[in-house]
Amino acid sequence: MNHKNVYIATSSVIALFLIATWLVSDKEGEQDILVPVRSGKFEVLVVANGELEAQNSLKITAPEDAFRSAKVFQVKIADLVPEGTLVKKGDYVATLDKMEMSEKLRLAEAEVSKLRSQFTQSRLDTSLMLRTERNELMNWSYLVKEKEAALKASQFEAPAQVRQIQVELEKAKRSYQQAQETYRIKQQQAIAKISETSQTLGQEEYKYQEIKRLSESFVVNAPADGLVIYQRDWNGQKKSVGSFVSAWDAVVATLPDMQAMVSRTYVNEIDISKIKVGQIVKVKVDALPQNFFEGEVTSISNIGEQRPESQVKVFEVKVKLKNTHPALKPTMTTSNIITCEAMNSAIFIPLDCLHNEQDNINYVYVKKANSIVRQEVKVGKSNENEIIILDGLQKNDAVYLSIPEKAKSSPLKKLSK
Repeated sequence: MNHKNVYIATSSVIALFLIATWLVSDKEGEQDILVPVRSGKFEVLVVANGELEAQNSLKITAPEDAFRSAKVFQVKIADLVPEGTLVKKGDYVATLDKMEMSEKLRLAEAEVSKLRSQFTQSRLDTSLMLRTERNELMNWSYLVKEKEAALKASQFEAPAQVRQIQVELEKAKRSYQQAQETYRIKQQQAIAKISETSQTLGQEEYKYQEIKRLSESFVVNAPADGLVIYQRDWNGQKKSVGSFVSAWDAVVATLPDMQAMVSRTYVNEIDISKIKVGQIVKVKVDALPQNFFEGEVTSISNIGEQRPESQVKVFEVKVKLKNTHPALKPTMTTSNIITCEAMNSAIFIPLDCLHNEQDNINYVYVKKANSIVRQEVKVGKSNENEIIILDGLQKNDAVYLSIPEKAKSSPLKKLSK
């Protein structure tokens, strides 16, 4: 029984030793991975994600003139058809919030009602005033006739009495003339006042009808047949229900021309200097993983911007697709591989193999027979994964992917001058 226990204990110790040895050797193996130095064609590539859009689009706009006429600065989108909806010319697309227009319409209606009342009251007051003036004029006319008759009948009266009647007649005629002049002036004043009130009323009635018409234009319809794609605002966000449109940015959505497609992508500020108009791009669409589309850089933004999903400044780059596919649709996600430069013959290694010291000396760990050499290297251009070695390595060399544990303190073998 004791021999059996000893055997079991011994076996357990040996097993644990083997497992530990395997784990340690496996760990060392992971740390000391060798990769061959590669030679051949080297491409400087920049990879950036993007989104498809049509090169040309017909804009579906809110009524800009309506905004200016009604002095409305911005309006909220109250309703909008789903993105990707196929529409015919004249089909419903969106409704703008009429709250502000409704308030303007209410105020305009109240103003028209007030002016109509003022116009009616003005006509009544004018009619009453002119009637009073006409009665006064008629009274003076009767008085003149009365004095003329009295003068005619007084030819046999005393001269003093005749003179008195003549004075009264002259006074009556003068008052009659003054009454006539006063009537003409008040009549002209009344006409001017009524005309002014009528003109103001007409302007307010026109304003009311215009606001009413503009309010009806807040229902936006498609100007042509097409596929509705949401418009992006100044910060790159798609306009949807709750977004605002204004007189200076009245686009609600677009109808893209599917015959010519563009991949709009954003390249970070570190790589943007590598990008040039005319460079060849391989475009992969996530929705069509089996297809690759050839493209060409057509425009590069001069101004960087901060994208919500990026911590660094990025620059907008547009890539025109040279070929298309019936399944391609705007807003599809793309992966854009931009070939910035290609060299037919170069020596290069993975970026992970390259190390550097504080004085900017670049070096690698090279396998040499039974030793490891910390070799200084001169580097050239790089891409996303690899870097060109201009001096310090040969085609048949092999370098370590990470720092070998045994060679951390190895002396640096510098390049010959």
